[in-house]
Amino acid sequence: MQRLSFAEAELEELRAKVDASERLAFCSREQSYINKLEQLMTIGQAYEDMQTQNQHLLEQLADREDFNIKLVSDSVKMKQASSSLLSEKLMLEKQLQQVHTSLESSKLKMARGEEQMKTCVEQAIKTSAENRHLTISLERAVLDVSNTEKELKWFRSSVGSSEKDYEQTQQKISELRMLLENEKSERRRLEEQYEEVKNEVKELTSETEETTIQKLQDEIKECKAILKCGVCFDRPKEVVITKCFHLFCSPCIQRNLEIRHRKCPGCGTPFGQNDVREAKI
Repeated sequence: MQRLSFAEAELEELRAKVDASERLAFCSREQSYINKLEQLMTIGQAYEDMQTQNQHLLEQLADREDFNIKLVSDSVKMKQASSSLLSEKLMLEKQLQQVHTSLESSKLKMARGEEQMKTCVEQAIKTSAENRHLTISLERAVLDVSNTEKELKWFRSSVGSSEKDYEQTQQKISELRMLLENEKSERRRLEEQYEEVKNEVKELTSETEETTIQKLQDEIKECKAILKCGVCFDRPKEVVITKCFHLFCSPCIQRNLEIRHRKCPGCGTPFGQNDVREAKI
């Protein structure tokens, strides 16, 4: 039993030693790993520093290239500007030559113009003297024209009054002609009626006396109705409307004129006081 306990104690010591050795080995391994990681970190940092330096160098190179391109473009622009300036200089020299030639020609023209002005002044002096004589003659002509205008006004006034009288006489003549034509038409109508009555009388002579008397009475009634006014059917026709030649009694037409209903009762034609004339039937 003592041996077993002793062996167990030794086993425990051995286990403790093994654990301690394992711990030491693990610590040494961890330390080596940590050292390696630190080395890797330093290497990575150095690599990153190298990359940043490379980027800075690339940026500087790009800036240099841009600067060189700008220098080249500026040099090209300067060359173009110099060529354009040379061409403008040549153009200006040509324009100066043209201006000199135009100045010389203008000087010649000015000299000619001065000579022409002198001649014009001389002519103006001559024309002023002629104009004086013309003004005197014009004043005389104006006086003559004013006198003739006065005479023309007097003649026009007399002619205007005579024209008015002529128009009035023409109107009266036209009215009289219309009345004559109306009377002629009425006379023709009455003659036709007379002929018709004659023919009817001839026809009636062959018929009996009673029938003839009856027909004559009817015709007399019709004639009386024709001769009576178409408005009141009582009074005889006394006046005629010259615009439509319809006949009515004077009181009916006067009543229409008074109430301002100035339209023909037969056809509706408008008329005035001057359009009403007496008619003898």
